[in-house]
Amino acid sequence: KIFFFNYDQNSFFEGLYRFFGIIISPIFIKLSPNLISFLSLLCGFIGLILSVLFSIKINYVVFFFLFSFVLDFTDGLVARFTNKTSFYGRFIDGLFDIIVTSFLHIVFLIYLIDNQVVETNSFYFIILLILLVLVPIQHLILDRFSALARWCNDLRNNKNIKPYYRNIFFGGITKLLFDFQHLCIWLLIFNNFIKEYLILILFFILSGVASVLNLFIYIYISKKKFSEVENPLDNN
Repeated sequence: KIFFFNYDQNSFFEGLYRFFGIIISPIFIKLSPNLISFLSLLCGFIGLILSVLFSIKINYVVFFFLFSFVLDFTDGLVARFTNKTSFYGRFIDGLFDIIVTSFLHIVFLIYLIDNQVVETNSFYFIILLILLVLVPIQHLILDRFSALARWCNDLRNNKNIKPYYRNIFFGGITKLLFDFQHLCIWLLIFNNFIKEYLILILFFILSGVASVLNLFIYIYISKKKFSEVENPLDNN
């Protein structure tokens, strides 16, 4: 099902990308879902190369990232339709998500540097660099937490620890932050009234807030949930 304005289910742009994924999925139905995941990664990489090496306008470059986001939903749709779902598919899908998102942040940071909005020896550059690094870090912490949560549940033969908590703690706020970040991306294409550098700075601020919230949630929950769980293998 597709939900556009139901934040109990998904964010607006997740629903939009899923909708586009459904539309184009018949084109990719004969391809391996993992190959579609690789195509998603390739789109992000092409966007990065076009920006870094060829200085293509940013409003053209983001098209490659938007198509990558759509393919990110298409691979799962094709996998379920063709009964080719696998844990390896989930692994590379999540990994490529992190890489493509990091590529996008790099493209935006380079744009700010090339247009002399930020200087590489300035305090603001260091802040933006930290926000960029937080993107893969917060995803890796989330994946680490979910893996340990399932491990703890297996050790105790129950499901007391949920693998994901961010939507439980902050409700629709994390989805709203996701939507505002992607609204910034779309504004780079259709915007004629806001300076591009202002949109990118807002994007980094929203990205930073989302990353810090996720880090706070999982560090706090890990302390609360894992402190009382012992691993029998550590006592051997």
